[in-house]
Amino acid sequence: MTTNPDVSWTHLSGFVRQHTHDLRNELNGLDLEAALLADMVTDSESRETVARMRAEIRKVAADLRALSAKFANNQPTLLRLKAQELYLIWQDQWKELNNGLQIEWQSKLGEEHVEVDPNALAQAFRELLVNASSHSAVTGATLRATAAHDESEIVFELSEPKTQTVDPARWGKNAFVTTRRGSYGLGLCSLLRAVESCGGTVCWRFEEAERTLVTRIAFPLA
Repeated sequence: MTTNPDVSWTHLSGFVRQHTHDLRNELNGLDLEAALLADMVTDSESRETVARMRAEIRKVAADLRALSAKFANNQPTLLRLKAQELYLIWQDQWKELNNGLQIEWQSKLGEEHVEVDPNALAQAFRELLVNASSHSAVTGATLRATAAHDESEIVFELSEPKTQTVDPARWGKNAFVTTRRGSYGLGLCSLLRAVESCGGTVCWRFEEAERTLVTRIAFPLA
């Protein structure tokens, strides 16, 4: 065995999904034990301690579930829907996050249709918004989200003001380029896989004159 074995994405993702599944089962067992403990203790301080334990256990389980989802095999269920509905799904994800991200919304869509998996793209839009929230270099800036179409495509764009030049050339291509608590460099990779599984494309460009990063997601017209 070599010191640096090559492991395919398929095998790595399978391992992570199974391992996180096993860990969540163990956490569920701990949560049940904590529930029994909550019934046994009587003083308020102990009850509060057990409540905090259960909340932390559930948070860890949720984090593991979210991590596992980033390794999911993309098997989309394509549905025909109005492109405007996909735009509304994007807005819904922003409202659910409720993280203070200020966005100016603009849609020029009408009766155009696309064939996509709305659940997969809801997660893709969420990843885009989470990434924008985490890496926005201009605190308090208002981002711009637009939806439009041409003769062949539906195009969604998110524009983020930046204070310095950004090079997005390899974004979404390399997982684990950075790792820190709660972040593994997987968000944009999972976004890219979700969009491409629905026949779409993702590209990033930095507009130097406006000091703006633009994420462009496009789908062919149905």
